[in-house]
Amino acid sequence: MKKEKGIALEHSDNRNEPKRLSRAVVVGGRGYLGRSICNALANFCDEVVSADLVVESKAAEKSADTSNRDHKRVIQRNIDVTDPDSLIKFAAETPDEVDVFVYAATTKPLDFYKPFTACSLDGWKHVIDVELNGLFTCVREFGRKMEQRQSGNIVLISSIYGIVGNDQRLYQGSNLHEVYGHGDVSGQDQPYSHVVYAAVKGAVISLTRYWACYWQGQGIRVNCLSPGGIEHPAENSEFRDKYSAKVPLGRKGLPEEIAKAVSFLASGESSYVNGHNLVVDGGFTSW
Repeated sequence: MKKEKGIALEHSDNRNEPKRLSRAVVVGGRGYLGRSICNALANFCDEVVSADLVVESKAAEKSADTSNRDHKRVIQRNIDVTDPDSLIKFAAETPDEVDVFVYAATTKPLDFYKPFTACSLDGWKHVIDVELNGLFTCVREFGRKMEQRQSGNIVLISSIYGIVGNDQRLYQGSNLHEVYGHGDVSGQDQPYSHVVYAAVKGAVISLTRYWACYWQGQGIRVNCLSPGGIEHPAENSEFRDKYSAKVPLGRKGLPEEIAKAVSFLASGESSYVNGHNLVVDGGFTSW
């Protein structure tokens, strides 16, 4: 990868043909969205390392998109993002030529759909551990590799709920607790979205800006992407219709649409984009 005055030039001479990259690492690559991200990156990376827990989420099991398991450029690795030693070992065993690092790991505690006043501190801590502590360790370890090469690209996954407040009315009548297999909502008038989700997604946006500035002049770009609601085949129509009514485009997003936006941030087509939060929500946050 050529460098000019400390800036990595990721694009090819032909702007219609993005330069192939050597390696991308996707933490959370077995998840519902993570699978689509891996497939999209495999289109212009020689190797995509998908790192995640062995046991997949209920949401991933219900997804029809399982193709990256057999994709010739996607390699599966088993890690536990709540175990720093697991992450440090994984980073050490990964070759230094990492052009792109994506953190897409997510989790839901058993009380994720409970009202705020019924949420446990243990559930809060678990999500912080997965989505922030794991992120911290991964970016530190892979950031060191990128520092050595003076080149690299980090893409983090946030959410629209790191930007705007959560309209809890959308969840009335939804079956999300069944889709994702987290918790009993009997006795409640509706499921709720957990407060920790807003906390971690807002933090990811702030960390994006911090790391983009921290690595200034070293050829390392850091951006994040904030998706809106993503279509899932197991969601009931009541929730899907309520949510879609709040989107100017009139629908939820597709996993592959989010993955294409990640590919944009990961490729040389976005070579002058840094410290940015790319919102891909069909206009949800534009009202």
